[in-house]
Amino acid sequence: MSGASREPVWQAHAIRFASDPARRAAQTFLGGAGGDAPTPFAYHAYLLRGPEGWVAMDTGASPETCAAFNKPTDGTLPAAMASLGVDPGAVRQVVQTHLHWDHAGQPGLFPAATFHMQAREMAYVNGPAMRHAVLRAGYRPEDIAAHTALLHEGRLALHDGVVQLAPGLELHHAGGHTDGLQFVRLHTARGWMVLASDTVALRAHLERRVPFPALYHVGDALAAFERVLALADAPELVVPSHDPAVSDGATGFVVPL
Repeated sequence: MSGASREPVWQAHAIRFASDPARRAAQTFLGGAGGDAPTPFAYHAYLLRGPEGWVAMDTGASPETCAAFNKPTDGTLPAAMASLGVDPGAVRQVVQTHLHWDHAGQPGLFPAATFHMQAREMAYVNGPAMRHAVLRAGYRPEDIAAHTALLHEGRLALHDGVVQLAPGLELHHAGGHTDGLQFVRLHTARGWMVLASDTVALRAHLERRVPFPALYHVGDALAAFERVLALADAPELVVPSHDPAVSDGATGFVVPL
């Protein structure tokens, strides 16, 4: 992108905390495309390092919660922080892409941080859409309550649209999967990278232009494919949230991107 070289350089690490090796394509693509073909999932959170320190992107889920959802655990966010020398109490910013259980389950890991979320996500999870079981299926009431408590403690910043959280680090509203879903754009040594969160679960979703079936708005999900590609310096710099290829072949569960 024009002017990208003037931005600070960030480093991103993916933390693979769980997996779903038994998932099938029919569970993964809108309309059941692919039938019974194996389509394994991985579950990632992220730690981002910039000139002013560490930023967390999503808080993942605990081993106990992963077990409750029958997702084998690969590692933990506390262990990842220890391996990288990150003091959780020194992390001052946490990007919460949305409040589904696998993204928002451990806010207590960051006792001094301000959390950043789209206002539309908070309105969505506390609004009339939640009367529909299919839309509330990915949420746990305790995670919603924990983030509501952060709001009342003055530790949850609610945003509207595009935000520059720090030089070289941006938040972008997408919607689609949930009404308030956001993703992260950051400037790295490889160029502008997009950590897509659930705008792109697997690279195959982006390539086929077929969304993941857990959706609030199909049109927003399709438009998000175009947005992430436009904001990354190359297609390979769009990082899907659940693609095992992000962390396959790594020697551990902490993977530099």
